[in-house]
Amino acid sequence: MQTLLQDLRYGVRILTRSPGFTAAAVLCLALGIGATTAIFSVVNAVILRPLPYSAPQQLVRIYTEFPTFPNGGLRRFWVSPPEYLDLKRDLKSWESIDGWTNSGVNLSGGTEPIRVTASNVTGGLLSSLGTAPLLGRLPTAADDVDGAPLVAVISSGLWQRAFGGDRGIVGKNVQVNGRGSTIVGVMPGGFQFPPGEVDAPEVWIPLQMKPGQSGRGSHFLSLLGRLKSGVSFEQARGEINRIVQEKGLLASQNNHMFHPERHPIVAYGLHDEVVGGVRPAMMMLLAAVGFVLLISCVNVANLLLARAESRQREIAVRTAIGAGYGRLVRQFVTEGLVLSLLGAFLGLLFAFAGLRLIAVTGANSIPRSSEIGVDGRVLLFTIVISVVTGLFFGLAPLAQVATRNLHDALKASAGRTTGSTGSQRFRGLLVIAELSLALVLLIGTGLMIRAFWKLQEVQVGLSPQNVITMRVSLPSALYQDGKSLQAFWTNVQQRVSQLPGVASATMMTGIPPIRPLNANDTSIENFVPTPGGPMQNVDFYQLAGKNFFETLGIRLVDGRFLDDRDGDGAPPVVVVNQTMARTFWPGQNALGHHIKPSGEKEWRTVVGVVADVKNAGIDKPTGTEIFIPYLQTGGGALRNATVVLRATQNPTRLVAAARSEIQAVDAALPIASIRTMDEVLQAARSRPRFLTLLLSLFSGVALALAALGIYGVISYSVARRTTEFGIRMAMGARPMDVISMVVGQGLRLGLVGVAAGAIGAFVLTRFISGLLFGVGAFDPATFAAMAVLLAAVTTLACYIPARRATKVDPMVALRYE
Repeated sequence: MQTLLQDLRYGVRILTRSPGFTAAAVLCLALGIGATTAIFSVVNAVILRPLPYSAPQQLVRIYTEFPTFPNGGLRRFWVSPPEYLDLKRDLKSWESIDGWTNSGVNLSGGTEPIRVTASNVTGGLLSSLGTAPLLGRLPTAADDVDGAPLVAVISSGLWQRAFGGDRGIVGKNVQVNGRGSTIVGVMPGGFQFPPGEVDAPEVWIPLQMKPGQSGRGSHFLSLLGRLKSGVSFEQARGEINRIVQEKGLLASQNNHMFHPERHPIVAYGLHDEVVGGVRPAMMMLLAAVGFVLLISCVNVANLLLARAESRQREIAVRTAIGAGYGRLVRQFVTEGLVLSLLGAFLGLLFAFAGLRLIAVTGANSIPRSSEIGVDGRVLLFTIVISVVTGLFFGLAPLAQVATRNLHDALKASAGRTTGSTGSQRFRGLLVIAELSLALVLLIGTGLMIRAFWKLQEVQVGLSPQNVITMRVSLPSALYQDGKSLQAFWTNVQQRVSQLPGVASATMMTGIPPIRPLNANDTSIENFVPTPGGPMQNVDFYQLAGKNFFETLGIRLVDGRFLDDRDGDGAPPVVVVNQTMARTFWPGQNALGHHIKPSGEKEWRTVVGVVADVKNAGIDKPTGTEIFIPYLQTGGGALRNATVVLRATQNPTRLVAAARSEIQAVDAALPIASIRTMDEVLQAARSRPRFLTLLLSLFSGVALALAALGIYGVISYSVARRTTEFGIRMAMGARPMDVISMVVGQGLRLGLVGVAAGAIGAFVLTRFISGLLFGVGAFDPATFAAMAVLLAAVTTLACYIPARRATKVDPMVALRYE
């Protein structure tokens, strides 16, 4: 211990004598360790940490599928209530099977009416998670019976925000969508179900399904199962497959019975379902910061090698007076650990700043983002990589110490020390390694930037400028029939349309460019199915208000828009998008054809075809879509809608006036999700923007570190060759000759690094192909552009010390001889 303390004191003293070297090394390590710690914190919270439920490995998501649907089928689809009851009755390997569906609700009874996301759950769902409430109790099976008094459990955040953290909240009566409800429990802070939701539910209320309320084709339930203790996931899947096979023998061609080919059941672990969509992106970011850490460590190794050469006299003297090789090893390792731990401390500060940046720029695009933070596992990870870094690169200088002749070192100490050819070659190899790592990261970033640029160029099919949207929902307890609903929306549209600064106004049920899939069975007149062809099913239904297409700026392709001719009692009409027309009437004029939407008894005539508007996502193909005038639905289907206003100038100025007009019709209605259409589109691109931003940041740091690395090597080489350059210039060499010689030395290293990096990128970029849009993983233009960028930065890093070499006075240089 005494020896260790002695080494530590000596190491600290040596480092404080070289503040420039110490600061450079600590900063390099801090950048690498800080970036790695920040991203590992995200990966740890999102992917590595188990879900915060009891025995989460036993929780399983259950879906139905329709594989024979066009375009790859409907995968991971919802379950209908009769299907849920069948599974609950027939599956024996499961301790429980429960369902839920999310929706927005109006909640009143607190400080003011608010709009919150709620989850309608079956009676045992919250209990199956094994999380005890902070206050009160959880819903039970008795609460889930049709006609039972309505109860609600709320989140800790909602409890604090809407009820001031009142400890007497249990038993309080509130209104949920106009229906009386009693709060029976408050969940603990941090609780979330379903996990990973961007708009997480804050209220959980019993589903209370009515017997026979929904048919087998009404798919809207999400299912969660908990396996019995001792039952493996594969055993449970096997039981599901057996039931599907048995049901399939009884299924007819046209019903919704389970069938192994047409309508199977599939199951996946809950954790995998929550994080599966972001796992590739998280792994890519972790690999990227790993490259940054390696480049940082290579820079520190180069600094340590250069410093070891300048300490040859010290090392030689210590060896001559009896210091063994093991003693030198301990000393170098101690110094390396001191550097790495200092870098780790500063890196943690960088990591906290990085997590703040992540929270600001992309938290909404990451599931479980509320759980991200620096915990014990993250601190242990930081300590481990710091110690490994200190050990490995602290030993790097010993490679030349072991091969250095003691007599030569002592003799060299009388004058200037010179670096050995072996150490110079080793440092050159380190520079090649960091340049190749930097190029791999630059190419990956370049591909993401190109993909994001392509995504930005996608035409969504509408004009978002000066458009603002706001969500309004009408409680069923107060608006019980179609006439009251229709009167409300007609009144609202008339009022907001007359506001100063409003060019036009409308309502709609689904806001593009990302909408929940409807996948409704729809009758197509004279439709003849063909093998592998379309089915009588439409991806998206849009209930549209007056001036819908004009307000959103959707282009008319053929026929006409919906207008005043399409009111209540008029002949039923519909407008379809181009994808719908091409799918069901290829090579024909869609106008005049007839369709019968799901649940309707009359045929509707197609009176217009409009340009495709993105509805499944900006990066996804547009689905088939029909637009139905809400006045022809009896008003009953337009209970939850988005009010849309197109302004003559800044649309945000209309919010207060529009809110006032809506609440003049019904003062108890909260107005939610107020966003401009530009903000809606930005949110749809949030995940690729987040990834591109972080990768650009990391690759910029990597490029700067690589440039510093090659700059350091060339600067050290120039300093050691001062006499040589003086002699050359005394013999007539021109400054340009010296610059060419020095830059050429650096470019040789750079070209080898570019070649190695290009090969590495060719191997590795295929792993991110699933994250790219509109660009291939082996895009030649990106590879070439990033190689040229790295070569240019390398040239600049070499040119600066080369210019310094030309300033050498030959007489001063020769004087050393």
